[in-house]
Amino acid sequence: MLLTLPNNHIALSRLTISPVNPEVKDLQPKLKEVLYDCAVEIRATKAALFLYDSIGRFEIVAEYGFKGAIRQSVDRKDPVVDRCGRGRSAFFVNGLSAEPRFSEIMYESSSDRLLAVPIYNRGQLIGLIDMRDKAQKQLFDSADIPKAQKIAERIAELFAGKNVFGQRFISLSHPDDPHNVVPRSTIQSAPLPPAAADVARVPVTSSAKTSSPIPAVPAKASTDQSARVPRLSALIIDGRSAANRIVLPPAPESLTESELVAIRDVLRSILLIPSVAVVSFTAFGHMGGIQEMAAKAVISEEALAFLQSKLNVWLAKRGESGGHTRRNVQLPFGPGTTSIQSAQMVKVFTAPVVAGALRSLYLTVAFSANPDRVAHEMLAAMLTQLQVAIERSVDRVSLQSLRERAALSLLEPDFTKYPELRSHSELVASRSESLARYLEMSPGEIENVRIAALVHDVGMRLLDYDRLYRKPNISLDEIHLLREHTTVGAALIEPVLGHEIARAVLCHHERWDGTGYPNELGGEEIPRMARIIHVCDVYESMISTENYKPAQPRGAVLAMIAENGGTQFDAAIANRFIEMVR
Repeated sequence: MLLTLPNNHIALSRLTISPVNPEVKDLQPKLKEVLYDCAVEIRATKAALFLYDSIGRFEIVAEYGFKGAIRQSVDRKDPVVDRCGRGRSAFFVNGLSAEPRFSEIMYESSSDRLLAVPIYNRGQLIGLIDMRDKAQKQLFDSADIPKAQKIAERIAELFAGKNVFGQRFISLSHPDDPHNVVPRSTIQSAPLPPAAADVARVPVTSSAKTSSPIPAVPAKASTDQSARVPRLSALIIDGRSAANRIVLPPAPESLTESELVAIRDVLRSILLIPSVAVVSFTAFGHMGGIQEMAAKAVISEEALAFLQSKLNVWLAKRGESGGHTRRNVQLPFGPGTTSIQSAQMVKVFTAPVVAGALRSLYLTVAFSANPDRVAHEMLAAMLTQLQVAIERSVDRVSLQSLRERAALSLLEPDFTKYPELRSHSELVASRSESLARYLEMSPGEIENVRIAALVHDVGMRLLDYDRLYRKPNISLDEIHLLREHTTVGAALIEPVLGHEIARAVLCHHERWDGTGYPNELGGEEIPRMARIIHVCDVYESMISTENYKPAQPRGAVLAMIAENGGTQFDAAIANRFIEMVR
């Protein structure tokens, strides 16, 4: 098969480092020091560090070994950035022909091996490390992946306490702020760690609107100064510590039904190449072994055996073995008037399908006539399309699974002590997901709504919930304490599930008229996800028989939601919710 390079040529010029942020410029010596670990620990002869510039591009801020032939900036359409953003993990490519979409980038920098690792901070891609050519012409391998990830983590740690890359979100109260302290007895969190002395001061809020996400909740001063601690500082620091202890091993990568849908689409497209009679995708060890085929007519048993023998011979020459497969044949053009025989298979080509960490994937194509150069080029392009389609599907499924497990980990083990709270979270998540579908939101948006709704009350785990649980008469101070679950929950969630989910959790008690909490946001200032969760949260709370207040009739609750559309709730979302429930 012929290798064709992509058309999206990227011009290279002599390197001139342009810092993305003043704080990044101050850290450049340290960044380059950490980048040199790529040479020490991985033996990469070249490496470049790209960081997000907050306007959609990633600019180079440190490098070694490239001798001027390197891109100064890249955007999210760049193949390396795209792969880092979708896979969220390091990957390597050995050889210019291994994955065609990376070949021109490697060729332009006079390298033929690449290892890239994304840098994430608060759930957002803030940069990446691009390494090339291991010393002594060795190949990058799986043992280099954890080393590369640790180097990326060291770089991310340099920005952990800085509001750069457009990530300004949760700040902590200063320990000596007199407006945000409560006696130790009202807090169930662990003793305040020493790091609390270094947190940033946040202005005290007033009745006027403020951009600070931390509400000032005055409390009666205690005469025992040693027992006084900053309420939100303690809770948020403990929340972040709890989040950092969550370790989720990556799910093993394997094909699923989602990938098969994408594979079948590409196989049908390959049949449109002139002279292609049969195309087969074989995966050993995935889903018990599968073989998806597409043909222009019914394939005879003799032709199927011939095609399988061609694949077996090709595997044997490469020193690889096959295995059991379940065959599925699709006939997109109908059964045809005559069946396909082996004599009609003039040329048969097989190539490995390289898609992320997946292995034992093969594409076999049978031509009824000798293919010309155009057919070869079209087949090479379709092979690349097949690999990208599988990668994107695997990454999407893997990310959904990871977020789901992370969300459930944030609920455990504390929510099992209060089954009603766990049940409420799951009911709100289910109701919010249904409403998002009813509003015809995109699949990605629906998934975000569901995850955010599942963890919307996770901040309760660090409050004095044991004492306040189902308490019928709650004091004003206790109400203020419980209201802090939005801020605490957002701080707990942000490092694990990212800014967008955390902001929805932070704002799910804001009101359309601007009188909600914690920031008195109003109207379109409130994220749409938060507005959806808000109406579903209120509905499930009011109809629940497990609440500390008597359950309300569904009709009465819907009437209340309709009445408060435009004040408490987004009127458009409230009306659609009522339509859906009725």
